[in-house]
Amino acid sequence: MPLETGIWRINDNTKPIRIIPTAMDFEKRLEDILEEDISIISEPRKWMIIGRQVQTAYSGRIDLLAIDQSGAIIILELKKDKSDREVVSQVLDYAAWVKELAYEDLATIFSNYEEQKKNGTSNPLETAFRDSFGIEIPEEINTNHEMVIVASELHPESERVVRYLQKNYGVPVNAVFFSFFKDGDAEYLSRSWLVEPSVGEELDQVKPKRWNGEYYASFGYQQDVVEAGMKYGFLVAGGGDWYARSLDMLNPGDRVWVHMGSGKGFCGVATVVEPRQPVDDFMVDDNGTQKSVLNVVQTRLLTIRENPDKADYAVRLKWIKKVPSYKDGIWEKGFLANQNSVARPTSPKWDYTVERLKTIWGI
Repeated sequence: MPLETGIWRINDNTKPIRIIPTAMDFEKRLEDILEEDISIISEPRKWMIIGRQVQTAYSGRIDLLAIDQSGAIIILELKKDKSDREVVSQVLDYAAWVKELAYEDLATIFSNYEEQKKNGTSNPLETAFRDSFGIEIPEEINTNHEMVIVASELHPESERVVRYLQKNYGVPVNAVFFSFFKDGDAEYLSRSWLVEPSVGEELDQVKPKRWNGEYYASFGYQQDVVEAGMKYGFLVAGGGDWYARSLDMLNPGDRVWVHMGSGKGFCGVATVVEPRQPVDDFMVDDNGTQKSVLNVVQTRLLTIRENPDKADYAVRLKWIKKVPSYKDGIWEKGFLANQNSVARPTSPKWDYTVERLKTIWGI
């Protein structure tokens, strides 16, 4: 059982008056409170809400979805009164769905959440992550997740199941209990955990893994730029140092699998021919005629002369395999994608993605 919290008001310097817990509109009101300040649960760790009432593929809705600074996803299920064993199976079912979400899926969930919350406006997930945690979003997210049942109390059978899963199988499921107190016009919440989490848990979730030697690249530009890259052999990144500097990871001879950005899939796999160059100086061969890359695209690319901090850079490629057209990008459930211009992913999803694309393209 979790520790029971008692609150007393001290009158006349020494006289204690106990404040009795009262009922509240637990699910709706507490959900509003946690959305406003999730640190009520997360402290001493730090989380950021990325979704509320998230529709799953299995008809259920996740009350709150959060992310921590390691990129792990937290599923929060709120239950009023005394919950039975079904709440544990329900949150495990949600976790099975969350586990399959790619970066793009989570970015879409966050975008929809932000638009609803801010009446149609939203920031990209990576921007909000940077603003919230003060660091760049990890190369890979959702490689780990955590389940939290939020309740006023938990059925003893559910407590036993949660403790059993934690202790014997290391399943990251826990329960947190809230009590509501009212003292005149003042209202109070108290919190206690079934199993007190460790501040080191987030860091423990990030374990070094083997990189398969295959580079990932995100070519999330306008259609005409991507089509030109497929025709002439290049990819472009820019818009800030964080996006452009990862291009320096690519050296001649490296193999890179190129993704076209959210919802578009992979357009091909290529060998790096030359390291990055500013688009100011990048030339392509158009039927024997050398042309500036700026003259073979309609979208305006930023040069160093115009904006050194936001300039676009190009990396020359030799395509090994590519799709016939922009609309034919390849994407399947279980594929990995992230927001980095170039990455060395280490998750099993990346191994699966590469092996599956090799099969599709006969490599």
